[in-house]
Amino acid sequence: MRRAQAGDLIAEEELLRRYKGLARVKANMYFMVGADEDDVLQEGMIGLLKAVRRYNPKKEASFSTFAGLCITNEIISAIRAADRNKHRILNTSLSLDETVSGGRRDASGGEIRLGDTLEDSSAQSPEQLLVIKDIAECIVHNDDRIFSSYEMNALTELLRGKSRQEIADELGRTVKSVDNCLNRVRKKILEYLST
Repeated sequence: MRRAQAGDLIAEEELLRRYKGLARVKANMYFMVGADEDDVLQEGMIGLLKAVRRYNPKKEASFSTFAGLCITNEIISAIRAADRNKHRILNTSLSLDETVSGGRRDASGGEIRLGDTLEDSSAQSPEQLLVIKDIAECIVHNDDRIFSSYEMNALTELLRGKSRQEIADELGRTVKSVDNCLNRVRKKILEYLST
């Protein structure tokens, strides 16, 4: 331990190799958004390295106990950072090739992709594109069943470019009913975006 803390890289590597199993056990206990098992293990190894460099043998805790705490703290810090809103865009990417509504077809019989619902974005600001992405993600995943099946069907038809009258005819509802439905969808999307 003293050699590793004195800067001996070979001793430091030996300690890291010896306690890697502890880091793996701790890493297997956690899940990090946007990361795989190796990423969590890497965070644990960073905690182990900090433990090697900061361990004080004069304290009552053994190195193994101290290393376990450092590994856990490093993993938890990384998980919290991944969960912060500033990383939201990195952790919630959405493919434009994903279908908008399960099994729904366009006029030619093909599935409707999210990319098909977006207009030419060259005239839109980055803020507008971010709002569109958030709305699209909410719609595609219907997070927490935000939309009823009627609302999803009406919204899907609207995204296909149909008028309220055409949607009403397609779904067997009145124009007023479709209008009310789309207003509810709009409110739900705005509530979703404000959280």
